[in-house]
Amino acid sequence: MMVLRSIRCRLCLAAATAMLLVTACSKEEVKAPPPRSVRVVKIQLEEAGIGGHASGVIQSRYNAQVGFLVSGRLIERKADIGMVVKKGDVLAQIDPTDFKNKLTAAQSQVTSAQSEIAQAAPQEARLRKLLADGFTTQADYDKALRTLNVSQSDLQQANANLRLAQDQVKYTTLVADTDGAITQTGADPGQVVNAGQMIVQISQLDAREAVFALSERAITFASRIQVVHVALQSDPTVTTEGTIREISPTADPVTGTYTVKVALPEPPDAMRLGAVVTGSVDLKGDEVAVIPTSALLQSAKEPAVWIVTADGDKAAVHSRTVKVARFDPDTVTISDGLKDGDLVVTAGVNWLADGQQVALPGGSAQ
Repeated sequence: MMVLRSIRCRLCLAAATAMLLVTACSKEEVKAPPPRSVRVVKIQLEEAGIGGHASGVIQSRYNAQVGFLVSGRLIERKADIGMVVKKGDVLAQIDPTDFKNKLTAAQSQVTSAQSEIAQAAPQEARLRKLLADGFTTQADYDKALRTLNVSQSDLQQANANLRLAQDQVKYTTLVADTDGAITQTGADPGQVVNAGQMIVQISQLDAREAVFALSERAITFASRIQVVHVALQSDPTVTTEGTIREISPTADPVTGTYTVKVALPEPPDAMRLGAVVTGSVDLKGDEVAVIPTSALLQSAKEPAVWIVTADGDKAAVHSRTVKVARFDPDTVTISDGLKDGDLVVTAGVNWLADGQQVALPGGSAQ
């Protein structure tokens, strides 16, 4: 029995000693992980430039839709699309027969009113004298005076109707009220047209501008553009410069583009109405940094990147918040948060921790 107890004690002592040795070995084997190898890019700030070109067309800033001031049947239209007209040129004519008849009736009314006054005026003067001499009554004179006043009112109304009839006869002839080119027609001879209906459209030649359709992305920079270089598409040597005059606040419901109108102070003669032109811009901006899309932290609440900082022979990463100016398929443009010489991690960014030591392949930026 004593021998068995001695053997058991020795076995227990040996097991405890083995466990202590294993524990000691395990503690010796726990070492700090080696620095994680990362790939980085060295930041070089560059001036942001916005450039591009678009096709447009030459149009007139002022387009007057001209029509008759009276209704009637159109019997002649002398103006056709493309014709250049001067102020006062006859554009169209409607049938004046009815309006001439109204003019004749108005003239008759004037003659009749004048006759009434020719009779009432002497009668009023005669009774006024008799009343002063005491040979007539006040009632007779008042009646003569009222007749004269009514006749004078009738003459005024007849004269007004005469002027209106004369104007209506004049309105049967449509004339150009400005110089320009005919760019649209709205009625043909034989049609009955209403007052105000567009017969022709006159576009002024001395107020030409280039009209472009821009995408939603491009329209965000349009307000910053100072000068637009415009060239004739059929002959790029014909050029001029203009400034943006108007930016449409809403997109076209069909194309989804925004209309931008560029005023041309002195357009060449070759840039006629309807000519196709090309507009180009070159807009300089602030300094930005371009980094790969993989360098942007996806787990951060705000856009951030890992910056590698060196302390002697050791290098560690620290997160830094940045401001994104633009996303592209393979790159991200950073407008704030980075400076020249910064080392930005470009791969494995979601497996790093703030302050973690890293190793650069070859000891330099890749």
